[in-house]
Amino acid sequence: MKKTILINALTLLLWSGVVANNLDFRVYEGIDETQRLIETAYKAGGKDKSIYHFEKARAYRDISVLLASEMEELGSKIFAVKSMNSASKAIEGSQVLDKLESAKLGQGKQVIDPNSLLLALEKIRDDKAFNCAPKELAYAEAYYEAISYELSKDKPNTSFLQTLYNSYLSNYLMAKDKVDLSKRESLECYVGKIQLPNVPEAKEEPVAKVPEAVTEKVEKLEEPLLVRARIHFDFDKANIKREYIPLLNEVISTLKENPKISIRIEGYTDNIGGKTYNEKLALRRAMAVKDYLVKQGIDAQRIEIVGFGKEKYIAENTTSIGRLTNRRAEFIVIQVSSE
Repeated sequence: MKKTILINALTLLLWSGVVANNLDFRVYEGIDETQRLIETAYKAGGKDKSIYHFEKARAYRDISVLLASEMEELGSKIFAVKSMNSASKAIEGSQVLDKLESAKLGQGKQVIDPNSLLLALEKIRDDKAFNCAPKELAYAEAYYEAISYELSKDKPNTSFLQTLYNSYLSNYLMAKDKVDLSKRESLECYVGKIQLPNVPEAKEEPVAKVPEAVTEKVEKLEEPLLVRARIHFDFDKANIKREYIPLLNEVISTLKENPKISIRIEGYTDNIGGKTYNEKLALRRAMAVKDYLVKQGIDAQRIEIVGFGKEKYIAENTTSIGRLTNRRAEFIVIQVSSE
């Protein structure tokens, strides 16, 4: 039985920054991690098995970098998660197009009509762009999502929107040109494989046994990457902060696309307060995150929780930032089923 190949999407909530309005260096560490996963997908043959998803992983990474350069921490993380999920699909060789969502607009002035961009994408998707222009289609779709994300804000950055739109348009036009050429020239990607006359079947040569060392190398590439991720909590609180909701929603989407993943959520506290109280608080934090995932449709049987309380600090407790860093819930992939 072949092991399902997954770059676990709980690469996910990522390395999470600890200050909402400051771009923490962990964002850049996360981008480096995204690049490493893309390289893993490349070594596993993802570029050949699924050009569309491999290129979309690269496009999402580029957008994550762009958002980081704009000091947009949350958006950078969201698109890094998207990149990791696409890298997973590339390794699996998925031939399924991603679902495109209509833009949810904020209260600000809309300088771009996202619906017209979506309709244009849907048209070339129907016209076999996945077959004839997978790279350009992947990039155009990724930049459409970035435009939708920016337009969801009450005060979208107009100059940044223009940058995103220029990238969307150039890739969309290249995709359309390739599709039009394929249609005009009746290329194989558009009309399908040309049927040749029947010829006698050639005698099959015996398949050489794959050396053991090579087999081990392939198996290593297929191992899921167990990468820790975390969100943080206010002092003496177990409620999820609003800033993490979009990121959690992206995690939920990824978990739904990868139903064989099971996770463990570990709750922690800082060093203030008694041991028994903090153990209960840590468990409440893990439970709060589990409850949110379950309410959004994730099977509770896929989620374990544990509260560690005043243990395993990842920062000094001598500053408010250090204590906030320690008040966290971590996500760990504990199982990827085989099939």
